Amino acid sequence: MSETKFNTVDGYAMTDIDGAPLLVGPARRAKKVLQRTTVDLVRHATYAAAFHGIPAAGAAVALNLDPAAEDQSPLTAFTEEANAWARSTNFTAIALMGLESYDTREFTHDSIAQSQELVAASASASAGDLRGKKVAISSEWGEEALTDQLNTASDVSMSSLGEALTSGADIVFVRGKIGIVNHEVVAETNVGKIVGLQPLTFTARGLAVASRAGAVIVPDFISAAGPVLAALANDADTSQRAHHVIQQVTNALAPHVDAGTALFVRAAESAEAFMHTWTNDLPFGRPLAP
Repeated sequence: MSETKFNTVDGYAMTDIDGAPLLVGPARRAKKVLQRTTVDLVRHATYAAAFHGIPAAGAAVALNLDPAAEDQSPLTAFTEEANAWARSTNFTAIALMGLESYDTREFTHDSIAQSQELVAASASASAGDLRGKKVAISSEWGEEALTDQLNTASDVSMSSLGEALTSGADIVFVRGKIGIVNHEVVAETNVGKIVGLQPLTFTARGLAVASRAGAVIVPDFISAAGPVLAALANDADTSQRAHHVIQQVTNALAPHVDAGTALFVRAAESAEAFMHTWTNDLPFGRPLAP
């Protein structure tokens, strides 16, 4: 993991693997952007690309600037530096955090507008065969794009996280804060499969406890990979992006259908094996919340 300090603003760029032909990841802005979280989000993007057989690495640009500050002029300088860095490294931002209302289109992929649809595509594909399955969704969002993808499930309900994880559902989809699925919330889980709808859904201890309880954790570098896949495909046919994401995820998961509770480890090993085909500099640490 390498960091490039920006010259004109209090900001930086971060790259997971030096020399990668393509870089992809978030653009972040906050009063104080936590570097630890940036590192974890970058790692998520690296594994999302690698698991799906794409020689690219995670990266990010970040700006430390209070959204409530009277002087917002650093945004202009940040955009200029981020644009220059993006051009020199082939970086594309696929998520805007704290920059949603600012014009960053020069270094962002236009699939950002389809983010929810693309995540729904990768999440539903990663959940496997939905026919006749009982599904629970825990999210503060409406998740309309996801529910549209779940039309073959027999029963789909929205509930709190605790209720969802003890509902006996075949599949639980989760959106929330980073590390929302931790060892405490899965202590009594009785569900078949848990699918994250954003990067870093699971903590390491949450993964371990859920797996011991028999719940399959679908790595969110698979289930939330839709925006990464769309950006790296650079497909101009916007109407087909979600369909292409479903195909990519389905194909990449096919060799791991028998993994069971070992799915996270198997998928991570598969991603790392692909990284070895184009770099000797494997990142240290897998994409899990602290």
